Amino acid sequence: MSDQPILFSLNIATLCIILFSTHQLVLRARSRQVYWPLALCLMSIGMVICMPSVQRLLPQFQVTSLILSLPALLLIAPCLWLFTKGLTSHIPWQLKPKDGKHLAPAAFGCLIALVALCLPVQYLNAILVTEELSAVEQAPSLVRNTLYGLLICAFLSVLGWVLQSTWYAYKIVVRLRVYRAQLQDVFASTEQKELRWLNWLLIVVGGVWMFTAFNLVLDNLFSPIHFDARLYALMIFMVIYSLALWGLRQKPGFAELYAASPPADSNSIELKSISGGSDNAEQKYQRSALSATQATKIAEKIELAMKSDHLYLDAALSLPKLAAHIHTSQNYISQTLNETLGMRFFDYVNQYRVSAAKAQLRDTDSTILEVAMAVGFNSKSAFYAAFKKHAKITPSQYKKQYQPAK
Repeated sequence: MSDQPILFSLNIATLCIILFSTHQLVLRARSRQVYWPLALCLMSIGMVICMPSVQRLLPQFQVTSLILSLPALLLIAPCLWLFTKGLTSHIPWQLKPKDGKHLAPAAFGCLIALVALCLPVQYLNAILVTEELSAVEQAPSLVRNTLYGLLICAFLSVLGWVLQSTWYAYKIVVRLRVYRAQLQDVFASTEQKELRWLNWLLIVVGGVWMFTAFNLVLDNLFSPIHFDARLYALMIFMVIYSLALWGLRQKPGFAELYAASPPADSNSIELKSISGGSDNAEQKYQRSALSATQATKIAEKIELAMKSDHLYLDAALSLPKLAAHIHTSQNYISQTLNETLGMRFFDYVNQYRVSAAKAQLRDTDSTILEVAMAVGFNSKSAFYAAFKKHAKITPSQYKKQYQPAK
C-alpha cells in the first residue's frame, strides 16, 4: 500500500520521541518520583502503537508485541492519573502500597500475557497475525480451550479498559478543578501552574480513546470502522509529542512548598489544610491554636507588607514568601486570610494589584500590558480576569472613563 512508508515513518518518529522522553524522565525521577508514572505511561503507549515498526523491522516479534500490548494498554490511564496526582500534591509524591490497586488491571493483563506466551506459537500466530481461526480447531483440546478462554478474557479486558479510561479521565478532571482552587490559597499568580495543557490533552486523548475503544468493540463483534490510518498515526504522533513536551517542562504545582520550612508552632494545622477554601474554614482550623487577638495582629502585619512594602508587586509572590517576610507561620497566615479577612491569598493580593493598576490607568499613558506587568501580573489575560473580577469592568473600559479621547 502507498501509505505504508508514511505510517512507518510516523510510527518510528513517535517511538523515537517516546524513547528520548522516557530516558529524560527516568533521569529526573531519581530526584523526584512524580516522573516515574509518566515514563511508564509513555513506554506503555509505545508498546501499544509499535506494531507498524515491528512488522517491518522485527516481524518475528509480532505475536509477542501484540500479547504484551494488552497489559500495556491497561497501564496508560492509571499512570496518567498517578502523574496528575503527583503534579498536584502538596508534598513530594511517592508511590505507596495503596497505589498498587491502580495497577491491578495491568497485573491481570500480565497474567493473560504470561499464559499466552506459554502456548504454541503457531496457534497464537493464527489468531493474532494471520487471523486463521480454523487452525485453532485443529489444536489439542487443552490448548484450544485455553486459547478461547484467553480470547474471552482479552475481550473483557478491552471492555474494562474503556470503563477504566473513562473513570480515570473523570478523576483527573475533578482533581484538576480542586487543584486550581487550592493554588489560590498559596500563590498570587497561578496561570503558569494550572495545568491547562493537561485538560486539552485529556480532551484529545479522550477522543482518541473513545474512537479506538469503539472500533475495538466493533472489530470483535462486527466489523471495524475504516478510516485513513495516516490521519490516526499523525494524531497519535501529536498527542505523544504534546504529552512528552509538556510533561518534561512541567514541575509539581506546589514544588515551592516542598522546601519551605515547617511551621514554627507545634500546634499549627497540617500544611495540606492550606488547600481548602473559606467554605469549610471552621472545620479546617478547629485544631488551630490561633487566637482572635493573634489573628488580628497577623492581619495587620499582612496589610503592612502590602501597603508599605508593596509586596504585591512581586509577580512570583507566594504564601511561603509572605510568611518569610512577616516571620509568621504559613498556616496561621492562611487561617487569618480565610477567617479574619475572608479572602483567599490569590484574591487578597490581586485586590492590591488592581488598586495600583487603577491609579496607573488613570494617571499615566502606559499601555494596559505595561500596567499589568508593573503591578505584578504575569500576563495580560490574568490582569484582565482579575481586574474585571474586582472592578466589574475591563481595564480598557476603566481607562476610557478617566482618559477620554481628546
